[in-house]
This record gives sequence, C-alpha cells and structure tokens, in this order.
Amino acid sequence: MFEFIFQNSQLILEGFLLTVGITLFGIFLGLTLGILLTIGDLYGGKAVSAVIRVYVEFFRGSPLVVQLLIGRYFVPDVLHIPIDPYIVAFLVFGLNSAAYQKGYIKGAVETVFDDQMMAGLSTGMSKAQTIYHVILPQALRIVIPPWTNEFCSLTKSTAVLSYVGLMDLTGAGRTVMEYRVIETWIFIGIVYLAWITAFTKVADIIYEKKKIPGIELSV
Repeated sequence: MFEFIFQNSQLILEGFLLTVGITLFGIFLGLTLGILLTIGDLYGGKAVSAVIRVYVEFFRGSPLVVQLLIGRYFVPDVLHIPIDPYIVAFLVFGLNSAAYQKGYIKGAVETVFDDQMMAGLSTGMSKAQTIYHVILPQALRIVIPPWTNEFCSLTKSTAVLSYVGLMDLTGAGRTVMEYRVIETWIFIGIVYLAWITAFTKVADIIYEKKKIPGIELSV
C-alpha cells in the first residue's frame, strides 16, 4: 500500500527535516526574543512599549503566509539585496513565534512579579538581578504548557513554506502523491502526529518535574 512512500523516502525525509529545523529554530528564537520583548514592555517606557505593541499586533494579526511573502519578495525589493528563502523562513518563523510567546511570558512574569520582586529587593539584589535570578526562572517553568502549544502550532504552520519555494513535509507530500492521494496524506498526517506527540510528551514530563505547585498560567 505504501510502497511509493519508500520509493520517495529521501524527499520525504528532507521535507521532514526542514519542518523540524524551522520549527525548533523558530520556537527557540521566539523564546529568546519573547523574553526581551517582555522585559522591554515592562521596563522600556511608553515609547518602547508602543513599538513592541505594533510589532506584536503585526505578527499576531496577519497571516504567516503573508509575512513570508513580505520577507521573500517585498523586503529584498526595497533593500535591493537578494535574501535566501531559507533565511527568510527561519527568521519569519522566529519573529512570528516571538510575538505569541511574548504574551505567554509576560503573563507568567506578572503572575509571580510583585511578591518575588519585593523579596528579591529585600535581599539586596537589584531589579535586573531579581528578574534574571528569581522571576524569569519561575516564569519559564510556568510557561511550559502554552510554550508547548506554540510548538504544535508552529510545526503545522510550516505547511505554508511552499509559498516561498521551500520543500517542507507537506510540500514533499504534494510532490509524491501522484495518484495515491489518500495514502500519501495518511502517511504525512501520521508523521506530523508522531513528531508533535513525542515532543509534547517530553514537554509534559519536564513540566511535571519543574512546575511550581499552586501556580499556573491561564491561557
């Protein structure tokens, strides 16, 4: 039934690896930028907060495929500099994820902020030291479940990569399906399901070991 899958296994593997690579890069770049955006929003003043708000609204309020097309065609045209589509894809996924993760991280920081900030300052630490050593470690533990949801969403969003000429897992499926449409999409669906389930199970285990009893983030 699935002989043609094995005949095209190299193409499918390459598509899967691209999906995995862009997802992991996007989720971790988004995490890093999300932390910086949260700190900027809380401590950067009104001007910085306004800029961050515009950034977040753009990436959360427009389709990911539109963001990819802007990065692939509009930005190089304006700058008169060719940009590799792989670079565009990796950056856009990271920037998009950061907009969502900023909301999760800010919510987690605000959950522990007041009491923990007072406790940190009372021990002689500065605000920056308290944020880095006390608040962020707790906030990042709280944010694991919504962070896992972001991973699932980002993985499935890689299906739009074909719009900028990249061959992700879904694109590989479209290429090899020929007249075996049902079998192809069953197999592709199984691969997505297995990858996402494996990652989320690992994240759930980490969360159960690291969660702070009695403190959860509502999303």
